Amino acid sequence: MPENTSGGSSRRKMTRRELSARYDELRRHSAHLRAALYSIGDAVIITNIDGRISLMNPTAERLTGWAEPEALESPIEQIFRIVDEETRAMLESPVARVLREDAVVRLSPRAVLINRNGRAIPIGDTSAPIRTESGDVTGVILIFQDQTSVRTTFHAVQQAREFAENIVATVREPLLVLSRNLRVVSANRAFYQMFHTTPADTLHQHIYEIGNRQWDIPELRRLLEEILPHNAHFDGYEVTHNFEHIGQRTMLLNARRVRHSDEFILLAIEDVTERVRAEQRLHMHLRRLRALRTIDQAIISALDMRAVLDILLDQVTSYLYVDAASILLLDPYAQTLTYAAERGVRSRANQRTTLYTGEGYAGRVVLDRRMLFIADLRESELEPSYAPVLQQEAFVTYCGVPLIAKGQVKGVLELFLRTRLDPDQDWFDFLETLAVQAAIAIDSVILFETMQRSNAQMILAYEATIRGWAHALDLRDRETEGHSQRVTDLTVRLARAAGLSDEQIAHIRRGALLHDIGKLGVPDSILRKPGQLTEEEWAVMHQHPDYAYTMLSPIEYLRPALDIPYSHHERWDGTGYPRGLKGEQIPLAARLFAVADVWDALQSDRPYRARWQREEALDYIRSQAGTHFDPDVVALFLKVIGEAPDDAAP
Repeated sequence: MPENTSGGSSRRKMTRRELSARYDELRRHSAHLRAALYSIGDAVIITNIDGRISLMNPTAERLTGWAEPEALESPIEQIFRIVDEETRAMLESPVARVLREDAVVRLSPRAVLINRNGRAIPIGDTSAPIRTESGDVTGVILIFQDQTSVRTTFHAVQQAREFAENIVATVREPLLVLSRNLRVVSANRAFYQMFHTTPADTLHQHIYEIGNRQWDIPELRRLLEEILPHNAHFDGYEVTHNFEHIGQRTMLLNARRVRHSDEFILLAIEDVTERVRAEQRLHMHLRRLRALRTIDQAIISALDMRAVLDILLDQVTSYLYVDAASILLLDPYAQTLTYAAERGVRSRANQRTTLYTGEGYAGRVVLDRRMLFIADLRESELEPSYAPVLQQEAFVTYCGVPLIAKGQVKGVLELFLRTRLDPDQDWFDFLETLAVQAAIAIDSVILFETMQRSNAQMILAYEATIRGWAHALDLRDRETEGHSQRVTDLTVRLARAAGLSDEQIAHIRRGALLHDIGKLGVPDSILRKPGQLTEEEWAVMHQHPDYAYTMLSPIEYLRPALDIPYSHHERWDGTGYPRGLKGEQIPLAARLFAVADVWDALQSDRPYRARWQREEALDYIRSQAGTHFDPDVVALFLKVIGEAPDDAAP
């Protein structure tokens, strides 16, 4: 019979078999849960509502030093003892906090677990309440990790940062540390001293704003905002600027991007003003010589115009697969284009055509200074000047490219096809490359033809530059004003008497004019000192032949003239400088010059002595044969001097 025959619903009682199945299912779920907690890498402890341990996984056993059977039902404070890493004060149990606040809590970042054996282990922790489906708290789950390696790394980073800050503070050159947004994080003492500023006016300021915006420099902006973002470092960036307290200075900047917890920029500043000024004075004329030498190279490589154009057209028609091509050259004065060469054009009408800039397709290319491409001439209105030839030749596609070299249009390269062409970007890129080659080749030929006429003027310019250097040296040392030209003239006379060739004499003349160019590297305080030089000052003075070699040897035009600037202080007996050459080891040009140099010095007034009498000077020259001078050169000198009357003698 039914258990309840009254109205309403009733709940059926579970049978013993069903209860057993449900119990087995709960046991399986419990086993799965325990297996999961035991297999994870983090330490896990579960407590009941009273804060007593009900589960501890193997990682928790290892860290606490307690086995789970020993710890079960123990208060969490007995097993999980935590203190402050620095003060060693006991910290509140996270389980107690969870039960009190009914929320997830985390340990202090300085928490240390004191395990059963007394070992201190830095840990990180998360604790959370365990709730039933109805929301009631039944316990707490505590998950923690060994953070020994993390804390060790953190302390190492702190030490490294302190070490780096100490390095920054002791560097002798000014150094700034900037944040990602270019604010000053740190500056060393050298920076404050050089730029007469203080930490209060510098730190945390945007670099462009410090010192009344004296660092708002366009070159510095380019380095920090354009170059450095694409490069991890940049060295040797030169900036010249007028600073508020120290005037115009040239700074060499080295920048590094350093990635740490954030990104920083290290900016090292070296004041190279004096060095740059000295180099600028020296290099001003050397750059001109190099530029002239570059033009020489272009002249040497120039070819016949007709041959160059034929080669270019062969390349164009072969590699761009066009039916015809032509090159028009621009007269820059008349602004007219003339057909200079063609390939694949049957009609000869173009050879008699002259176009003005802006006229026809080619004229438009010159005017616009850019390529003109017409894929299908049948779909566009033909230029009147082109119509007869295009129709007669049945050309369909046209392309015109300006030939530009050194910023000037030299002509136009025209391409024609009798079928429609829709080229890809590679075709256009190759066409541009060929156009550049054509422009350079044409410009080289034009230069060759022009420079043939002006070659003599260029040589004069070389010589004028060298004479200008010599005059500048004389002006720097007024005691020897006019000395360079006089000693050069006498050395040339000796070289002619020695039977040297015109080419050799030309090099000797240049070397004689520049014999003291190395003194540009000697400070004025030594060179113009009125009294006797000290040993240390003489040591500096004796370096001027080496300076001359360093200055002139990179200039190919002047290398054959180096014998005199480099070796004119060598002595026949080997006691000279800078290399201590002896006898015929000394270049002949230097041996000739040495006699002329001493003769001119003896025959010139100096602030500390009057000029010597002619015979007295001649006797001295004779006495130095075999010690200071080459005896054969002395004999040659006496012969040359003896031929000159007294009033004309050098």
